[in-house]
Amino acid sequence: MIGNNRKIVNPVKPTGMEMIFLYPCPHCGSEVPLLAPTRPAMAQCNACRQDFPIVPVDDKAIRYMKTIYADGKAAVDPDFL
Repeated sequence: MIGNNRKIVNPVKPTGMEMIFLYPCPHCGSEVPLLAPTRPAMAQCNACRQDFPIVPVDDKAIRYMKTIYADGKAAVDPDFL
């Protein structure tokens, strides 16, 4: 326990991961972050609020990255452990 009855909290390791892809808005050029869009869709720019179609990412590639990083567990900095 420290001072004001606060418990020491140990650092927490990741238990999962997601991939964010950045798409440039064709209207204003701002980068629009999207969470691994695996289907064709429309995106909306956060800056200019214009809609635009996006090219999806390959679901197999996303699954591969999650597998090689053990869903985030293998990405932990080994010097921190």
